Amino acid sequence: MKRRKEGLIMKKRNFKNDWALFSYITAYIKPYLGILLLATIALAGNLVLLLLRPYLTKQVIDLGFATNDINVIEYYAVIYGLTIIGSVLFIFVENYFLKSFGQKIIYNIRAIIFQKILHKSHDEFYKLPIGNWVTRITNDVESLRTLYTDVLLNLASSGLMIIGILGFMYAINVPLAIIMTILLPIMGAIIWVFQKFSRKAFRQVRRSVAASNASIKELLNYIVIVKSYGGEKEIEERYNTVNKGFLEAGLFEVTTFSIFRPLVDGLFFVALIVIFTTTNIIDSVSDAGTVFAFIQYMDRFFQPLKEIADKYNSLQSALAGAERLVPLLEEEDRQIVNEVPNEFKHIESIDFDHVWFSYDNNDVYALEDFTLSIKSGEFIGIVGPSGSGKSTLLSLLMGLYKPTKGAIYINDIDIVNYDSSVLRHLMGYVFQQAYLFKGSIKDNLTLFDTSISFDDMVDAAKQVNLDSMIEQLPEGYNTPVGYLGSLLSDGQKQLLAFGRTLIRKTPILLLDEATANIDSHTEKQIQASIENIRGTKTIVSIAHRLSTVRDANKIVYMEYGKIIESGSFEELIDSKGAFYNLWSNQQSGS
Repeated sequence: MKRRKEGLIMKKRNFKNDWALFSYITAYIKPYLGILLLATIALAGNLVLLLLRPYLTKQVIDLGFATNDINVIEYYAVIYGLTIIGSVLFIFVENYFLKSFGQKIIYNIRAIIFQKILHKSHDEFYKLPIGNWVTRITNDVESLRTLYTDVLLNLASSGLMIIGILGFMYAINVPLAIIMTILLPIMGAIIWVFQKFSRKAFRQVRRSVAASNASIKELLNYIVIVKSYGGEKEIEERYNTVNKGFLEAGLFEVTTFSIFRPLVDGLFFVALIVIFTTTNIIDSVSDAGTVFAFIQYMDRFFQPLKEIADKYNSLQSALAGAERLVPLLEEEDRQIVNEVPNEFKHIESIDFDHVWFSYDNNDVYALEDFTLSIKSGEFIGIVGPSGSGKSTLLSLLMGLYKPTKGAIYINDIDIVNYDSSVLRHLMGYVFQQAYLFKGSIKDNLTLFDTSISFDDMVDAAKQVNLDSMIEQLPEGYNTPVGYLGSLLSDGQKQLLAFGRTLIRKTPILLLDEATANIDSHTEKQIQASIENIRGTKTIVSIAHRLSTVRDANKIVYMEYGKIIESGSFEELIDSKGAFYNLWSNQQSGS
């Protein structure tokens, strides 16, 4: 099986204009366009009735009131009332289908975006702060709903309104209608100038929102550390720097809009003066109803113009959010492997062959010429000071990173040719910190996998000596663990995380200082669990406490990415080298 590129190939697309961007995004919501069409039809129906009412008013004034014909007045009053009832029905239909459309597209796009983010490789995911990804799923996806259900539909409505009003104006009085037509390119010129600034403004706001969210998440995640060191003031100043960028972007947006909006309002008053002046000069209006209707149409004429101006403002904001989603949407779907290939059904050996690794692909290496052979069923301990490359070693084995030089073989097969999802089916990883999700003990043991049987779950809990404790709880395996496992002790959380790994029945078990933050009692439980499964799995354990790897088949001592010495516990103690010194220091408590 050939490995897909970890970087998830990204096609380059140049959106020369808003229409190109809009067309691309629309392709993702095609299944729901029928719902939008129904909403549009209802909207158009309401517009027709809305534009008909000033004309009906004209007829009442000119044909009814002028002649005191009560029958004519009643006739048009009934029709006027029916248009109101019709508008209510059309508005109901429009809102229902519009809301349904909005909910469906946000569900669909969020599902796509979340899947794209979830399937990213380790290094691709951590290129951006988590807050940035959150903004993509929330704010940016929400902007798409706004784009279709609010902005575009209102722009279409306003455009149809202008066309309809002009049609009725020309039917009533041609000279005055011509004057109103002349105002359209003036407004168009104002909008064109405005868009040059608005898009820039909203791009700045989007970037600032993402940066602010990322900063807030990072700072609040480590609030305990901040408070422990009395660093509230310094952290507050750090956040204020980010927040200032958000303020400046927001002020630019407000300034742009504040300049533009008065121009639109001013144009309305100029038009009023021109209209009334013209009616007196050319004496083209013979009926009071015509004047009244024309003023109504003129008022309605400027409302959609102002709506277009306002919604164009929102359009730029929505498109700025859409632009941020395009790179994710364009990524090729990563095929996650859900089963172990035949060649890895049984693990015979793991070999590190002269492995070098640099995080930045420079001359600073986290691992240097690392060579190690591990046989099936062996228990290997990896020890050494912080920064010696121990965790890097496991990350490479998991396929989270690729060796800069050299190769890693499983069953004499180079793992670089496989997607990391394949390797994760071979390995269970127990982290130093137990990561628990909000939910029950059962949810965290199975990681929400409903295919795992209750018996398998109980068996895993028994292997880590956790079953008896769980059974004593009021709700047993359905007991909530609280936010981040707050209702459990550190030892219980670590045992649960260990059990979650064993339930997968992977042939390789990786322990990354799994006993570093727990009490001695829990450590003994984990050690007992390791002994229970020993021989059935290949175990690689990074150890802070050397006692946890005392019974390992082989202990590897590392410094600065290199193997300094290796051997059994007795061999390393007898050699009185680096491991012996570290062991002596731990035993003496120094």
